[in-house]
Amino acid sequence: MHRVSSILAGAAFRSALMSLLLFLAVFFVAGVVIVSQTRSEAETEIRALVSNEFELFRDAAGNESDLKQLVDSSAESAGPRFFVVALYKPDGTLLAGDDFPRPAKLGWSTVESAINATTPSEQYLALTEEIGGNRVTFGRTLYFVEVGSAALWRALMLASIVVGIGALAIGYFASHGVSAKLDRMAATLERVARGDSRIRLPVGRSNDQVDRVSAQMNAHLDRLSDLVGTMRNTVISIAHDLKSPLSRAYILLQEAEEAPDEIERAKLLEEAQAEIERLNGIFDTVLRISRIESSDDQSGFASFSAQELVSETLQTFEPVVEEANQILVAAPTSSDATIVGDRRMVVQLLVNLITNASRYSPPGARIELGTGLEDRHPILVVADNGPGIPADHRQAVFEPFLRLNPERDEKGSGLGLALVQAIATRHRATVRLEDNQPGLRVVVRFPAIEPAG
Repeated sequence: MHRVSSILAGAAFRSALMSLLLFLAVFFVAGVVIVSQTRSEAETEIRALVSNEFELFRDAAGNESDLKQLVDSSAESAGPRFFVVALYKPDGTLLAGDDFPRPAKLGWSTVESAINATTPSEQYLALTEEIGGNRVTFGRTLYFVEVGSAALWRALMLASIVVGIGALAIGYFASHGVSAKLDRMAATLERVARGDSRIRLPVGRSNDQVDRVSAQMNAHLDRLSDLVGTMRNTVISIAHDLKSPLSRAYILLQEAEEAPDEIERAKLLEEAQAEIERLNGIFDTVLRISRIESSDDQSGFASFSAQELVSETLQTFEPVVEEANQILVAAPTSSDATIVGDRRMVVQLLVNLITNASRYSPPGARIELGTGLEDRHPILVVADNGPGIPADHRQAVFEPFLRLNPERDEKGSGLGLALVQAIATRHRATVRLEDNQPGLRVVVRFPAIEPAG
């Protein structure tokens, strides 16, 4: 019973019902107009026939005897339900023809007469004129007009019933189909709510609104599944990456407690403090990524020169890179580019890319910073001639805590490129990793600035 009420309350059935009611209203008005027009045209034909046949009585106007004989013969020859004719004196006395109430006035009128005493009276459209001092009434039956009108009404009623049943059936089955799809959607979402992230909504071949919504929801479920998977991997990675410094700090503190002298104890405590500071840095980076990803406020964005940003960063980090026996230089550029964004965040993005390039490049490596325009989009470029990243791993390196060679990067947290991706996403920018032959080329492409006016 609940399913039936749900179907009847569905939008498809209610739309069909409202359309049917509107159709019936229009159909009724059209039926009235059609029947009235048909009846009017039929009565016009009858008036024309009566007017033509009345000429016989006008021709006999000079002789009352001939007129009476013509009226009587006409009355006797009239078949049932065809016409009536009568001749009256001025006082209403019937002189010849059929006996029916005389019309009260001259001209057109509707009279009633019965064929015999056992049959009901019928209506006739009659014309009354004064001929030779008497009145002649001649009328033809309206029986066929009434029968035709009734038949036309029955046909219209039957058509409306058939159309009504068909519309309700279509609305019911359409609503049934939509209700079934919605029930399947509800069941699927219930399973998703219970933790089954692999199930998806069924999408039919009709490509109706429900199917399109299902396809969009499946896309959202795919992203949600990826997000849940990323969060699960992130939690596992966090637990793993936090366990190592915590364990080392714990062991160092135990060793410091058992150290034979103050110099050894101070050294062990310093190493334990470094591990705790590393742990604190991981937490700070995770929180920074979380804050950047959770906010979409761009009210503090401003435009700044990408060339000036690269120059300042180059001056600051050139000595740091030289300490690793590497070279940090500016790539040649032909034009400046203007970036709209949070300058401090973009500096952090550039610093992370430089640090990442320096960390994974050998001594003697060359790191280039560049800027420019790409299809009217400002870009920042950090390129090195180090080992690079295999093409099949370039997308994965943006995942938090992922390190391709963790045994070679004990000090790294795997959050550098994750923070780069978060800052780029906040600025509606894209990060592209390319082969520098040899090495890696990172291109950050910012949105184009629309010209004013």
